[in-house]
Amino acid sequence: MYKQLKPLKINVISDLHYFAKSLGTTGPEFEKANAKAANDLLHTEEILEALKTQLLEKDESDIILVSGDTTYNGEPESHEGIIRLLSELQEKGKKVYAITATHDFQDDGKTRRFTPEGAVEIDSAKRSELFDLYRRFGPDEAIAVHKESMSYVVQLCDGYRLFALNDDSNGDGGSGFSDECFKWITAQVADAKKNGQFIIAMTHHPMISPSPIYSIIGENDMMNDAQKRCNQFADMGVPFMLTGHTHMQDISYTYSQKGNIFYDITTACPVGYPGVFRTIEFDPANKTIHVGTRTIDVKPDFNMNGDTLTEHLENKFFGMIKEVVHAAAYDTEKLSRMVTAFSVKPSVIYRYGWLMRPFAKILTKLKIKHAARLCKKETNLKKSDWADIANESVVNFIMSLVMNLYGGDGKYTPDSAYYKITVGVCNVVDSIVSALRINLKKILKTDGGIAELVKPLLYNAGIPDNFAVLTLYPLYSSDNPAPEQPVRDEEIPETVKKSKKGKGIIALTVLICVVLLPIILLWLLFGFISNRIRFSKELKRDEP
Repeated sequence: MYKQLKPLKINVISDLHYFAKSLGTTGPEFEKANAKAANDLLHTEEILEALKTQLLEKDESDIILVSGDTTYNGEPESHEGIIRLLSELQEKGKKVYAITATHDFQDDGKTRRFTPEGAVEIDSAKRSELFDLYRRFGPDEAIAVHKESMSYVVQLCDGYRLFALNDDSNGDGGSGFSDECFKWITAQVADAKKNGQFIIAMTHHPMISPSPIYSIIGENDMMNDAQKRCNQFADMGVPFMLTGHTHMQDISYTYSQKGNIFYDITTACPVGYPGVFRTIEFDPANKTIHVGTRTIDVKPDFNMNGDTLTEHLENKFFGMIKEVVHAAAYDTEKLSRMVTAFSVKPSVIYRYGWLMRPFAKILTKLKIKHAARLCKKETNLKKSDWADIANESVVNFIMSLVMNLYGGDGKYTPDSAYYKITVGVCNVVDSIVSALRINLKKILKTDGGIAELVKPLLYNAGIPDNFAVLTLYPLYSSDNPAPEQPVRDEEIPETVKKSKKGKGIIALTVLICVVLLPIILLWLLFGFISNRIRFSKELKRDEP
């Protein structure tokens, strides 16, 4: 069908979260918002200007897709700013096609601007206004429009149609597509297929979870009826969707019951770690999609203290987490100031911080060597196998796993000491949980316990998240049954033993607690009294 089609290259950007500086960048409420945000709220203007420059000056595509969440929280001034930036791309010859998403309006019609004293409520953009606000970025060229959902279809060029599918409301309180909207999508797909058009489809919310961890922490951020929609798209001959929302760089896949593959190609956020965008080349004639990742190499116009943008965004995202852990261990007053960014009252820290302090101290002092010794029997590693990483911080290592989640492609291969030690520790924890008869399968919604949740953060056994060549397969049906599934995750041999330490650790812990109970009680009493004396003024300040 597509033998005569020339390859088409596009760029994809998602989750721009533009924040206009005119909305205020000082004061306690802004500091809270910026600290809480994974993005660099203070510098979104400069970062997106750098991205614009790169898209114009580097060897990028003339077609740019924007898959939603163009603003921070629907502020009219932020909309004005990002529309101005996208218009400048258009004026320089770029074709820009955008959809909006749930950050681009507020259900109650209210958002905030910041002042030196705090924050004031202002009107947000209304959902009903967004279609006309962004109509120059796609809808004005549309050959078909579904006005209620603000979805549209554009003829990108000969042989290629863009399906820009806005999934901010399924009409039933969630994200996704109403049944009526999906009937429209189905009709448009049939028309495109009848006319020999290759379909490039984008929406905002993920249709396949990028990680087992995300299935737990981000379950409500998935598209509603995601698996059902994956099956439907795959079986009607739309084998992929360009998505965003998670701020994670990911490529995942699933199969319909008829055996048709469906790829979810997610693009991360340019103003938060990892600070990237996509370049994708579609080559239907050769049945391939070449997916790549671009970092923003143009230096934004603000001081990054010699760091690259990726390093700056990494420090913004993970630096505060490390500071919170350190303050929990050594500086209660600093911690009380920091936690306000997470909507925790300082009085909570003044009242209970002393209980967290010993555990936080242990965490800050934990090294890889301590974890390696805990699971020596499970990993069968010798000291020489982990000697070169023995004194690395466990906190820093955990941060690297979170970076893998957002940046994609975990770097710790199954034969590495990092991988074996981490899985070994997880197996010990799973053994303890099992001995306590806690049903992790029900809680975590996974068959393999904590270890199976963590393994994908260590190493990506599936399709590479950043650079991949995806194969386009024939459409299978009951009349044309699918062969064996052609794409499968890499099979990783089990190199770490299951742990049997759970019952022993529980028994030892109980014994220690019984023997040391008087000392523990005295410590609790002394800690409580000394904490009340030390922070009496702070505690009284928040008492009713």
